[in-house]
Order: sequence, then C-alpha cells, then structure tokens
Amino acid sequence: MCPHCGRDAPIVYRGIVPYCTACGRLRPPLSAPSINLTGKPQQVGGTLATAFGALVLLFGLAVALGAGMLLYALTTVAVALAVALPIALVALVMGIVLLRGGHILRKSAAIAQRATREQALLALAEQRGRITAGDASLALGLRVPEADALLTELAKLEPDRVSVEVDDRGLVWYRIAPMGEDRRVRVDEHEDVGGGVQEAANGSQDAVPGSPREFESDVAFEEREYRARVRK
Repeated sequence: MCPHCGRDAPIVYRGIVPYCTACGRLRPPLSAPSINLTGKPQQVGGTLATAFGALVLLFGLAVALGAGMLLYALTTVAVALAVALPIALVALVMGIVLLRGGHILRKSAAIAQRATREQALLALAEQRGRITAGDASLALGLRVPEADALLTELAKLEPDRVSVEVDDRGLVWYRIAPMGEDRRVRVDEHEDVGGGVQEAANGSQDAVPGSPREFESDVAFEEREYRARVRK
C-alpha cells in the first residue's frame, strides 16, 4: 500500500530508486511487487532448466549411441543394447523433465509479470482518471506497444470497468472506474432488453417510468444501438 496515494500499487525501479506506479512518488524498497523484478527468478530458472535439459538430451543420447556402437563392434548386439538403452532412457527422462520444468517456470513467470503489470495499470488509471498507452509506458517503464496491448486486453476482459475513448485528435484514452463504481447505463424505457421485453400473462406491457430497469454495459449498449440502426 502506497503511503502517499493509498493505493495497492506495485513499484517500479528507476535505477535503484523505487517509485509508486500510481502516483509516481518514492516508495520504500521491497514494499510491494516490482514491475522490474516480478517473475525474473522464475524466468532465469526456466531458461537454465531448459538449457540444461537440452544438454542432457544431447550428450546423453550421444554417449548412449557411442557406447552402443563401440560395444557392437567388440561384442554382440545384445550386450551393446543392454548398455546403450539404459543410458539413453535415463538421458531421455532427465532431459524431458528438465525441459518441462523450464517451460512451467517460464509460464509462471509470464503469468506473475502480467498480473503485476495489470495491477499497476489499474492503480495508475484509477489515480489519474484516464490514461493513454504513452502514460502507462512512462509510469511502468514499458514500451508503448506493450502498454497498449495490456490496456487493450484489459478493456476486452473487463468491459464493465474499462472503457475506451478516442478524442478529436485520434488519441486513445483508457478510463477505468474505481472498484465498486457501477459504470452501467440505463436502457431506454421503450427498447427491448436481451431480445425483448418480457410478456406478462395479459400480453406485452410497456415499462412504467420510475420502475426498476435492466442495465447493461457501455459496450453492450453501443453494440445494441448499432444493430438497431443497421436494422433500420
């Protein structure tokens, strides 16, 4: 939790100095997950495990093949297979385990890194009201395409909370509603919701002003209006 803005935002290291990704002010080191460091140990471990697994496969199978050929030249086929097959089997099993472990470590690193970046983006947007990919890039120390891809993915995953706006200059803004705020819009009283107004026992009835109404997200509302215009 940032002592300045009060948000549960990760930190970003610029050099060795940690800053809050939401308000940009100084934070104590190691006080929160870091954009720069989250997932790095798993990523390094996964790379090493993958490299070592490939070496085990390469040298293990090479040793098994060499031993088998040498014993075949000096003895019988049975003796050569009895020696070479166990070596090859051990190398194969160890190599596959190491390669699999490296893949799992790299995948967990990517998941942790993505979750930390998304948390930072949400905190930053809540703090400022709305942001662009350039704002996110500067605050989080990411490249602009990376920041834009993360914001776009957030807008797709949470359309009820994240909205996308384009200003007159063509600049794309991402607005994120604070937790607990309802960003749903009211449906017009004379339009159907979800395919039609529910019919009562005595037939279709119009909505009564002031009665509880159905709600839908901004994205769904815009899509419904677009389809209504197309039908006209």
